[in-house]
Amino acid sequence: MNNSDVLEIRKRFKKEKTTIGRVTGCYVTGADKKIQTYIDTDFVDLEEAEQFKYIEIIKKGMSGVLNKNLLSLKFKDEAQGAGGQQTSLLALKDSELKSKEMLDAFYQQIIDTYYYVGNYLILLIHDVYDVMTKTEDKMSLDESEEVYSYILCCICPVNLSKPGLSYHEEENKIANRNRDWVVDMPDAAFLYPAFNDRSSDVNEVLYYVKNIEEMHSEFIDNVLGCIETVPSTVEKEIFNQIVEEVINDAPGYDTFEVVRSINSQLNDMAENMVFGEPMTIQKDDMVDLMVKSGLKEEHIPIVEEKFEKAMGEDVKLHLDNVREKKSLEVKSDEMQIKVKSEAADIVEIRVIDGRKCLVIPMNSDIEVNGIMKRIVQELNDSEEDE
Repeated sequence: MNNSDVLEIRKRFKKEKTTIGRVTGCYVTGADKKIQTYIDTDFVDLEEAEQFKYIEIIKKGMSGVLNKNLLSLKFKDEAQGAGGQQTSLLALKDSELKSKEMLDAFYQQIIDTYYYVGNYLILLIHDVYDVMTKTEDKMSLDESEEVYSYILCCICPVNLSKPGLSYHEEENKIANRNRDWVVDMPDAAFLYPAFNDRSSDVNEVLYYVKNIEEMHSEFIDNVLGCIETVPSTVEKEIFNQIVEEVINDAPGYDTFEVVRSINSQLNDMAENMVFGEPMTIQKDDMVDLMVKSGLKEEHIPIVEEKFEKAMGEDVKLHLDNVREKKSLEVKSDEMQIKVKSEAADIVEIRVIDGRKCLVIPMNSDIEVNGIMKRIVQELNDSEEDE
């Protein structure tokens, strides 16, 4: 799903115009993960205040940044056959959440799989969207293109409210507030089927996770039956880790020069990229980048080892997620320098008075703390004085 697809579905979750049909779920408590109570109602039968709260939770389950904490997941091969997770999710969707047997099986699968220390709410909704045809100028027409039927599931922590003081009206006094159990925003959620190019895609799931450091891999693998993808920020960390470990294990290379060369190559690749599928970097591409950045042939096995250790044999990194698009950054505890990526070659490393130094030509005006100094004129005046 792209941003436009996500936004189109999120816009449906407004109290005055939502068409949500069923709302179901269960509240899971204790170390033994016991179901304390169930939700099973039509959305229109909820009190107005409750409707607003449910919509708030549902919208949060489709929030975030694509390829970061909002991910498009594809099913594993084994999940697509008879009895696989894809078949189960399709059946659950087609039931419109009216089959108690299917719902109980789904809840139990989550309870047996989802790792969370504490109480939580499993919340499910079913909705039907009459997708209107749009012209090229994005204006809606009065005819339906297709009917998009989908389910959205949110898993929400339930925690005790914070202790504090409150006003007790009956006793007319300020006293300790009674603490109760409050449903928080989702830790994880998914939309199925995905809504790709304004159409239902039964081969894909849109997955939301609040914290990318806790992806709930067990849920993705066992409940959804999907292939876990790596968020963009994590891809960048992995790429940097591979480069750093290679340089550490293959001494004799200048870190600054290697990193600058790699990023320059990545940006060149992006500029020459043919429109279509996003460009990716596999193990062989990583080796090629390092070799073109000065790595000796004898050190190639180190690159292969580090890549396989971090990513696996066949996993790919996305070019746009690992390159520095805007600037090359050099920093230490005492300083920080940023240079535009396209101008990174102006920075040099020289040995001055026996010390290795970064040298940046001062051939244009500079600004220090918002104050402009016309360096070029100052240098010219200095040369004339000499």
